[in-house]
Amino acid sequence: MPSESKSQRRLIAAAEHGANFPKAKAIRRSMTHQQMHDFASTSERGLPERKKKHPLHEYRRGNGIN
Repeated sequence: MPSESKSQRRLIAAAEHGANFPKAKAIRRSMTHQQMHDFASTSERGLPERKKKHPLHEYRRGNGIN
């Protein structure tokens, strides 16, 4: 499964290589090494820096059109 953004790829690559911050630890607990490797090995060419939020995200938070 490829990463959807550069920041996602970098975060999972850090977790794969043993980074010691809370989010990396949570990723290591929730993913297998092979899953992390698949995400981390995605090429950054053509990926957005950040993933766009889903259009319904704002609606669910109460900021959408009523």
